[in-house]
Amino acid sequence: MIAGDTACLENYRTQLPALIYECLEKVRAFDFAHAEDGAYTIEGCGRMSIESPETEPAVMRRVEGHKKYIDVVYLVEGEEWIGYIPKNAARGEKEADPDRDLYFFEGADDETHLYLRPGRFAVFFPEDLHRPLCAGPAGVRRIRKAVVKVPVRAL
Repeated sequence: MIAGDTACLENYRTQLPALIYECLEKVRAFDFAHAEDGAYTIEGCGRMSIESPETEPAVMRRVEGHKKYIDVVYLVEGEEWIGYIPKNAARGEKEADPDRDLYFFEGADDETHLYLRPGRFAVFFPEDLHRPLCAGPAGVRRIRKAVVKVPVRAL
């Protein structure tokens, strides 16, 4: 898992995989103010979905992971806590939807919480399980975010 702030993106240029850096550059430059929620193609990176969901208490959210895609999450508006645990710390897979590359897992007692605000990002590789859309300190709120699905094979 990699997390950071796009305000410092230039500093990450030599530290991130080139494709992930390129995707973050394109997402940061995207005109979200004039874009509807929905699916977009980010040339050379993959499919991006723009969503405006409501956060929920963490106990209502499930731990998920993917096998074929890397999630590049970018927060546009609001605040979101995302739980993170390495896949080998999970207590097992509970549910699978291979057609959507979506797998749900039992959580772990030592989940790390990542706090995102606008402009911050997180990159989740297949080894990184995450619990998205958890409410932050301000409570349940509507947020706006982008998630780019980067094919693992593209790295």
